[in-house]
Amino acid sequence: MESIFQKENFIILIIFGILIMLAFAMAFVLFVNYSQKKILKEQMRVQKLDYKHQEELLHATILTQEKERNRIARDLHDEIGSKLNVIFLNICRLKKHGQKNEEIQLITDEVETVIHTTIDSIRFISHELLPPTLEEFGLIETIRELQHSYNLAGKVQVDFTTVDDSHPIENSLIELNLFRIIQELINNSIRHGKATEIDINLHSEKTSIKLIYQDNGTGFDTSEASYKKGLGMKNIESRLHIINGTYQLDSSKENGTTVMIEIVPNKTHEI
Repeated sequence: MESIFQKENFIILIIFGILIMLAFAMAFVLFVNYSQKKILKEQMRVQKLDYKHQEELLHATILTQEKERNRIARDLHDEIGSKLNVIFLNICRLKKHGQKNEEIQLITDEVETVIHTTIDSIRFISHELLPPTLEEFGLIETIRELQHSYNLAGKVQVDFTTVDDSHPIENSLIELNLFRIIQELINNSIRHGKATEIDINLHSEKTSIKLIYQDNGTGFDTSEASYKKGLGMKNIESRLHIINGTYQLDSSKENGTTVMIEIVPNKTHEI
């Protein structure tokens, strides 16, 4: 009888030991799982901070770019442009005094042509950096002016449409960033997509601004692992973030690219 009792105690001890081991094992598993979740949470926090830091850097870069563009545009217009005009006036005086000298006339004609070409180039560069139309007449007229310049060059046909009853965009920050986005999209279409036709549609309401951009370029497959967002798209995303905008991109090989943008204006959109 005593032997049976000892055996039962022994079995109970074994079962108790197994239960303790299982409890320790379960505690260890829970501890490892908790630790992994904590590590993952910390990694996500660090990644989020890193992403936020990169985003802030990109925003700061964009603002710096705009300030530098404004400075260069004014310098080109005020300093170089005015000095070229002085040189042009002196060439005209020299040309007038040397009317009887064919060699002087030939040289002054050549210099005059070069000055005219340089002044036109400076105006074009200055306009690209800081379109005066944007500040004076707004985004729609600036896009029309951009459309005209591309159509005049003949490399690409740009069509721009807007609804007649569109609500005016009364916000300089939205107008500036949206214009830069359109510039970037056109450059991408021509440089990478080899597009020959571009359609831009803008509809502005009081509560939202919608832009549909389409080209007939070569397009690309966004599902491929090799597809990566270049600096141009990152700039576009950052500019949209600044003005509370979102976008959808649809593209496939040989079928062109479509970008749909929606912006919801708010009170913080002021320069």
